[in-house]
Amino acid sequence: MGGLLKDSTTLDILMQLNKRFEPEALSEMVELQREFEVFSGRHSLQQSFKLLGIVPNDWAERRRWYRFLDHLKTYPSDVTDMTGHDRVIHAFKENLESEKPLSVSIVCHAATDDPRVIVSQGRAVVFSLDMHVIISIPTTPGREARQQVANEVRARRARELAD
Repeated sequence: MGGLLKDSTTLDILMQLNKRFEPEALSEMVELQREFEVFSGRHSLQQSFKLLGIVPNDWAERRRWYRFLDHLKTYPSDVTDMTGHDRVIHAFKENLESEKPLSVSIVCHAATDDPRVIVSQGRAVVFSLDMHVIISIPTTPGREARQQVANEVRARRARELAD
């Protein structure tokens, strides 16, 4: 989420997502999926998360959150020919419609380690024995992302001056 959102907003969104799909809330999410198909090819992540109220309180950050969700369409995923955006939708849909749905945990990993959105199953936190669907989003720290953009701008200007 890096350069697109403040660190505090990223933490808030991760908490909202992980609370919404924790064991106590799972039956409600399964029901909502069954009744309204919250996660489907007909809806973007932006639409799904708006519907569920998973948004920053700050309106400026909310716009950046929506931009980030759309930007996931440019991310690769662990499924060939499926964008990161579509992979997240597919993971939620598949899990919530399964015979034995699991809680879902959203985590982040360094984009330098793996640029793909990765979905797996496992223990999301060391102190819990519950199995989760784990959706891991590649992230670049905000400061690092801003530095990359600044370097790209400087390089572009240098090329323009050289031409």
